[in-house]
Amino acid sequence: MDRPGVAILLVGVAFGLFAGTAYAVARRAWVDYRKTRATLPGLRKTAWTVTRIATSRGGIVLLICLAAVGWAAVGGQR
Repeated sequence: MDRPGVAILLVGVAFGLFAGTAYAVARRAWVDYRKTRATLPGLRKTAWTVTRIATSRGGIVLLICLAAVGWAAVGGQR
């Protein structure tokens, strides 16, 4: 059997496996990127909605705390 030919064949197979795996990973990454990019406007809208809700609730709690501090500052009784 011809040893240099077998060695070249094995190197070619190894290179092909390496290149094929790298290509498959790159394709999968691009598919995931495109899916994520397509959902981004919806996710952005959801993020702003949740931020508005949190800010509103935080503002309400802040107003209640300020009212309680003001009430305590004037004596807390009528």
